[in-house]
Amino acid sequence: MAYDPLAESVRLIADGLPDRPVRLSRRHRFAPVAVDVDGDIAAARFLRRGAGCFWDETHLLVADAPGGWRRLGSGGSSHGTEDHAGTEFERARQGIAPHDVVVGGGAGALRDSDRLLPWRGRWVQTASLLAGSGIARVTVKGRELHVPYHGHLVVVWQTRRPPSVAAHDAAGRPVRAVTLPRGR
Repeated sequence: MAYDPLAESVRLIADGLPDRPVRLSRRHRFAPVAVDVDGDIAAARFLRRGAGCFWDETHLLVADAPGGWRRLGSGGSSHGTEDHAGTEFERARQGIAPHDVVVGGGAGALRDSDRLLPWRGRWVQTASLLAGSGIARVTVKGRELHVPYHGHLVVVWQTRRPPSVAAHDAAGRPVRAVTLPRGR
C-alpha cells in the first residue's frame, strides 16, 4: 500500500486514531500512531516500514484557505531493527514508570515560508511524548489528548514558549507536569 503523507495526515486529522494495534507488514507499510490539532495547525505521527528498519515520522500541517491542509514539513528517525510488526515501538511503554512521561525529540517548521528573515516568522513546533501505563490522558493548553494503548503521543504548538502540559491518571487526577523543549 502506498503512503501519501499529506493524504494520510488529513485522514488522521479528520477520523482520529484507529482503535487497533500498530501492525506493519508487506501489504500494510504504515500505521497512524498519534495526532494533535491546535486550531489551524496540526501534527500527525506515523510508523512506517522501511528496508530492514521502521521509521517514526511526524508531519506538520497548517490549515489552507479552502478548508484543506498544507504540509509544512516532516521529520523522523529510523529504528534499525527488523521489527516490522512494531512490537519494539509498543514495548517502549513498558520500560518507563507507570506515572512517568518521557519527552522525546521534536521538530519545527517555518509557517510563513515566504519571509526573508526566518527568525521573524511564525514557527510550528512539535514534541513527541511517551506516557507510562498509568497515564490515561494529557492536557495541553486546555485540550485533551487521550493516550493510546501504545503510549506514544505528539504535541503541536506555535508560540515561542512551549505550552503547559499535564498528565492525568484514569480517575482524572493530575499526576505529572511535563516540560516541553523550548523551540525557536
